[in-house]
Amino acid sequence: MDEKKVLEELKHLFKIISYHDKLYYVDDNPSISDSEYDKLRQRNLELEKKYPHLILENSPSKKVGSNLSSKFSKIQHLVPMLSLGNVFTKLEVQEFIDKTKRFLNLKEKDKLEFIAEPKIDGLSATIIYENGKLKFGATRGDGKNGENITDNLRTINAIPKFLKGSFPENIEIRGEIFMSNSEFDKLNNSRIEQSLPIFSNPRNAAAGSVRQLDPEITLSRKLDFYAYGWGQMSSSIGNTLLDIRDNINSYGFKLNTPSKLCITVEDMIEFYDSLYEERPKLGYDIDGIVYKLNDISLYERLGNTDHSPRYAISHKFPAEKGVSVLKNVTFQVGRTGAITPVAELTPVTIGGVRISRASLHNKDEIDRLGIVVGDTVTVQRAGDVIPQILNYVESLRPKNTREIMFPEYCPTCNNKLIKDEDEAIIRCKNLNKCESQLKGQLIHFVSRNALNIDGLGEKQITELYNLGIINKPTDIFLITEHSSEKIREQIVSLPGWGELSLSNLIKSINISKRQSLDRVLYGLGIRHLGQGTSKLIVKNFSSVDNFLQKVHNLNDEQHKINFIEELKNINGVGEKAIYSLIEYFEKNKKEFFKLIKIIKIEDLESLQNNSFFSGKRIVFTGKFNTLSRNEIKNKAEKVGALISSQVSSKTDYLILGMDPGSKLNKAKEYSIKILDEKEFLNNFK
Repeated sequence: MDEKKVLEELKHLFKIISYHDKLYYVDDNPSISDSEYDKLRQRNLELEKKYPHLILENSPSKKVGSNLSSKFSKIQHLVPMLSLGNVFTKLEVQEFIDKTKRFLNLKEKDKLEFIAEPKIDGLSATIIYENGKLKFGATRGDGKNGENITDNLRTINAIPKFLKGSFPENIEIRGEIFMSNSEFDKLNNSRIEQSLPIFSNPRNAAAGSVRQLDPEITLSRKLDFYAYGWGQMSSSIGNTLLDIRDNINSYGFKLNTPSKLCITVEDMIEFYDSLYEERPKLGYDIDGIVYKLNDISLYERLGNTDHSPRYAISHKFPAEKGVSVLKNVTFQVGRTGAITPVAELTPVTIGGVRISRASLHNKDEIDRLGIVVGDTVTVQRAGDVIPQILNYVESLRPKNTREIMFPEYCPTCNNKLIKDEDEAIIRCKNLNKCESQLKGQLIHFVSRNALNIDGLGEKQITELYNLGIINKPTDIFLITEHSSEKIREQIVSLPGWGELSLSNLIKSINISKRQSLDRVLYGLGIRHLGQGTSKLIVKNFSSVDNFLQKVHNLNDEQHKINFIEELKNINGVGEKAIYSLIEYFEKNKKEFFKLIKIIKIEDLESLQNNSFFSGKRIVFTGKFNTLSRNEIKNKAEKVGALISSQVSSKTDYLILGMDPGSKLNKAKEYSIKILDEKEFLNNFK
């Protein structure tokens, strides 16, 4: 590869890995699967191995975890808490053993003992005891410093407040905080009853629970803890890992079991295979096996890399699969009228997530799989996220199966369904009268990449639609502080709503009234018109008024032809998108111009040039009431502000939220102008 391209890819990998590290370690809300994340890390290591002279100073391979949350004070780890390196095949396990022997200058025939144990999918923590009494507890954090979660750790029954037996004066015990599958199900069921968002898997639930500012919340979540290691110790507690595990157990800790002493790679793989099959019976999630040298004296000799210890390795499991029964197939109607078959399954837990439904995509996919209702099917979380059916077990097919029949009429509006020649998708073309499509369009209209109205998601849109309050986009902007008493009462009486929720929603709606044209076009949900195409179209016209005039004149045939030709001349805009756009405006022009009267649409250039913050360097700190951190940054970027993560002498404004971090003191040192959230938003009115 061209070294310039390699360097560009390494920089890109640094950015994307750092982004996902924050989502995983700080926000407890990962957006990609472990396997996808591992691929990013592997690609980074692969490039660094081939081009060592191009390794970045801040390379992900030198870093553990992510930046710490500002919610907690820091605790420095006297012994770094490193991440484990990963392998995925038997060959890689053997290579790890051979590499270890070469490092220790051992011969090929020399034997090494390893302890194999399950790798629990939870949150790593360390606990410091002085004279047997729990003094401090922390997360792994960035490997050098962790978050002080002492009060929360005291609420976990599996973590002893006082050690038993004979123990060193000072000792640091490390392990994994996790939530059992049964407690996870109880927690999510409880949150459903309270109309609260549910957790996607036990790892997120455990991490989110232990990183609460209120220990009472942690106490209510029924967390568990298995010890697997140690940090600083005032005296030795064993010469082998087996001895140390026994001693840690005698102090009052539970251990991650089962474990096995392994001497050959065959022993290790046998344990790996057996636990891979048995893991559904464990009652908690594991995502692989850890192999650690048994002889502790070798640990210091082997040492660590910047990222991982050399005396241990993690053997990760492949993408997770499960077996279930296909009970039924239902059909969903999407916002563009696409009919999607959905498999209704006997619930099965795969990687800690309870799976009861899976998309079958279209009729062609059902025909390819050859499945029928009643089949026993293999289900996989594609990328560990989206469930999909891989195949059926032929030997388990019962006699009383039922063929999957596609409907002839829309399940929502009973309109005749149509299949276009160039598509595999069957569609309902009743765009403006089909409730499923109307709700889907509204959900899309308020979504993050469209008008981004905070406080309006799928659940809220569905509730307000069912009440008859919102039927089309313009209805959203009729929800104001002057709404009728009846409408206000209907909204605040909904589960999870109240006067404060309604007040915040009205603020979000008012803020969203100032938009760029490309976001509005994308928000309309026109078929074939994505974000990129919307931006290309808008950039082609000299002003918003110019574009709106073209739409207004569509009833004139010659103007329409000229408009189409102009759109066709835009590089990157396809004919399907063009004719969808024209068709949409011909059918919805009246409603569109009603919307335009409500929303203040300005050219992006005008938004930037007229803004108080145009060209200004801005730093944000703390939490915000009215908007999320992402939205408030997006708002500033839209008007030409330059967003920075750190305060410097070049910073123009610090925008201050609740519980600000060290950035506030630094801003005061540099005499930087400080605005609170209200002052910041006032500049957008």
